Amino acid sequence: MGIKLFLLYLIVVTINFSKLEDKVAIKNTELKKIETKVETKVEEEKNEEVKPKIKKMVKGTHKEIDLLHLSDIQPILGKKTVPRVVYSMDNVSLKGLDIPEKKKLFFEIMIPTAMVVIEEIEETREDLKLMMTGQKERDEEYLLKMYTQYRVDEKNIEILYKKLKPVPISILLSQAILESGWGTSRLFEKANNIFGVWSIDPNEPRIKAAQARVNKQVYLRKYPTLKESIADYMKLLARHKAYSEFRKELQVTDDYKVLVPKLDKYSEMEEVYISRLLATIEYNKLYQYDWYEFE
Repeated sequence: MGIKLFLLYLIVVTINFSKLEDKVAIKNTELKKIETKVETKVEEEKNEEVKPKIKKMVKGTHKEIDLLHLSDIQPILGKKTVPRVVYSMDNVSLKGLDIPEKKKLFFEIMIPTAMVVIEEIEETREDLKLMMTGQKERDEEYLLKMYTQYRVDEKNIEILYKKLKPVPISILLSQAILESGWGTSRLFEKANNIFGVWSIDPNEPRIKAAQARVNKQVYLRKYPTLKESIADYMKLLARHKAYSEFRKELQVTDDYKVLVPKLDKYSEMEEVYISRLLATIEYNKLYQYDWYEFE
């Protein structure tokens, strides 16, 4: 009888111990969840601390930041939204950084700046549209100036409107990457010239190319900021006859696979250049940035 009672006692103790283990396991799981939440919150707070305190801007405005340190760059945290900022690179350089960091900072500099330029162009197009539909009085002096700038010989507001359609950011970034070496070229650093745009006007700000052509010194444009460089690039593709086929396709599609082959005249490498642009877009998934928006 004593043995039976002892065995019964052992069974009860084992059952109670098992229940206690279950309770401990549940408690540990709950504690782990709490720790994870705390760690996540701390990480989010760190990310917020990293961001410069930039007041959110309204449409049509942006903040200009003269970078003193690369750490001052406002990060893009993967939410497909970017701040309304434009950076000056006079005091910093992307040279010497490891490849992932260099790419990250290049995108964080270029994407907001390009989006500001595109928004300004779209505002101009909206004004033209209002004039076309009679909702705004036509400013003939302004239109004549725009016709001249964009080489609209027909003096037709609809043609001007179409010419002004912005280049998709995916294509802009791919050319910026190839032409500036991810923002490390001499032109990028010394002249804010992202796209290797030549200068033929001796009266405009410019610098000598590192290498001269046969019996000819080549000059390239010097811009006050990266923003002006992007705006001039947009104007170049909007008005130069070499890109007429590109503009024609741009009216019906934003597909980089259709548009990029029409940029073969941008470089003397022609088809090789096109292949490199397409590979750059696809390898770096640049098409995703066509859908980014401002915060």
